[in-house]
Amino acid sequence: MTHQVNIRLDDYMLSEIDAITKVLHMSRTEWIRMKLAHAIHEDTLNLSEAIALEYAKGRLTKEDIRALLGNDADDVIFVVDHLKQGKKELIEMIEKGEL
Repeated sequence: MTHQVNIRLDDYMLSEIDAITKVLHMSRTEWIRMKLAHAIHEDTLNLSEAIALEYAKGRLTKEDIRALLGNDADDVIFVVDHLKQGKKELIEMIEKGEL
């Protein structure tokens, strides 16, 4: 499923895109879509630790993190869930005076 998104570009940027796409024999739309996909992929890789931290803080859902990290999301979910369980058990032990 695709959605249309409209953006405004200044004339200089648009003329550079037109020159590049002419050399590559592709449309503006194809080139912009390709560059955007690449930028999203790079940002996801560069921000993977921040994404994991946001999930641990409860600011991202399991669905969000799976959409961002793909197969690696299950590892992050596993670690975070076990850390939370360990913290809960530790707090219970402290409250019972076992530590």
